[in-house]
This record gives sequence, structure tokens and C-alpha cells, in this order.
Amino acid sequence: MAKIYTRREVRRRKVNFQIFAGIYDFVSIVLGLIVIIACVILLSSLVSWVLKDAPVTFSSLWDIFMSAIIVPQ
Repeated sequence: MAKIYTRREVRRRKVNFQIFAGIYDFVSIVLGLIVIIACVILLSSLVSWVLKDAPVTFSSLWDIFMSAIIVPQ
């Protein structure tokens, strides 16, 4: 048999659910900000690594390119 709730109980349950939803929203926003900050840190690390590695990579590719084009005498 279905339980019958009074208006006070319904109102109290509604307030409790609203409080829980507000807390859940706050926690999810904080976690989302943490994830965004972590992604920004990882992207900046990747960009700095690429900038440091680019001269080495391109110099070795340039050497391979030049040795393939220029025929030694």
C-alpha cells in the first residue's frame, strides 16, 4: 500500500532534495574546474616540450634531407 505524506513531509523532502541538488552542483563545478586546470597544465607542458624538441627534430630531418639531395663528390 502506498504511503501517504502530509504537506509538511512533502515540503521537507522537497527542501532536502533541493539542498542535495545544490551541494551536488557545487561539487561538480569544483571538480570541473580542477579538471580544466589540470588540462591547461598538461597542454602548457606539451607546448613547452614541443618548442624545446622542435629544433632538434628539424635539425636531424634537415640533415637527412640535405644528405639525400646533395651528392657527395
